[in-house]
Amino acid sequence: MQYLLDHIHLRCSDLEGAIAYYKKIFDAKEVGRGDAKGMPVVGLEMAGQRFAFSPKRDGVHTDVKPGDPGWGLYQIGLKVDNLDAAIQELKERGAEISRGPLEVNNGLRVFFVEGPDAVEIEVMEYD
Repeated sequence: MQYLLDHIHLRCSDLEGAIAYYKKIFDAKEVGRGDAKGMPVVGLEMAGQRFAFSPKRDGVHTDVKPGDPGWGLYQIGLKVDNLDAAIQELKERGAEISRGPLEVNNGLRVFFVEGPDAVEIEVMEYD
């Protein structure tokens, strides 16, 4: 049996704010809005993958620390061909680079962006 990634679903403290962020910073395209048993769901396509976003449930407390979420989704990793150009482009779009650029090993270069709800986005370049 082969399993293929269909989507990643994130809960957000500010649904519309998160949608706007991923559209502005990473050129995400909205591919649909719906409802799953009373839960709003917004679909985005980003980096060739499908993401679903929904608001957090009422009464759920999420004490998330930027850079160290401690639970839930830790990181989204994106690959680019030109790290320096990506840094410049994302800064121009308003992204805050939280770490990097860093030379990790064997030609791997990375930097990190702090997304909504303390989701860390790692942008990497490698051969």
